[in-house]
Amino acid sequence: MRNPKEHDLSVIRKSIEKFGCTIAGELDDRTGRLVAGHGRLLVLEQMQVEGKSPPEGVKVADDGVWLPPILRGWSSRSDADAEAYLVANNSTSERGGWDRGALADMLADIYQADEELLAVTGYDPTDIEDLVPADLGEAPPAPVPTPGPAERVEPPDVWGVIVTCESEDEQVELLERLAAEGRSVRALM
Repeated sequence: MRNPKEHDLSVIRKSIEKFGCTIAGELDDRTGRLVAGHGRLLVLEQMQVEGKSPPEGVKVADDGVWLPPILRGWSSRSDADAEAYLVANNSTSERGGWDRGALADMLADIYQADEELLAVTGYDPTDIEDLVPADLGEAPPAPVPTPGPAERVEPPDVWGVIVTCESEDEQVELLERLAAEGRSVRALM
């Protein structure tokens, strides 16, 4: 089965070493192939090759083979169905995004409680700062429509421009530059 998902194996490994292996993957009963958990399985295979002890949650067969937990019970209807599930399983959590302020608060609390726990999350202290952009100024007041005949249009008190950015970093940089020029700016998500 094809798998276009890239993995941060070092972060996956830190998580497994800290919390154990809660679930290594999901198996498609129709094909007998893994449809989720490829990165976790790669990490477990590497740990076994290195002679590490099996993490919590991984059983060991009589012949020494590691037996990670595998979720079973789902069968795809076709290969395309299996691949669609693989993509959906990865993309649905990514697409949900984060409440950046709440994430920053939670990561800060984790960092204060135990610096090593923060590393297991895949974040570092500089990421916390990056999650909460500096105050970029007050948003301009919304224009108030004036009553009158439809053919007579009054110009707005405030003119706006929407700029589409390629990344969040580009958006923050642009907002900071415009704010430094004295512009009233705000981010749209």
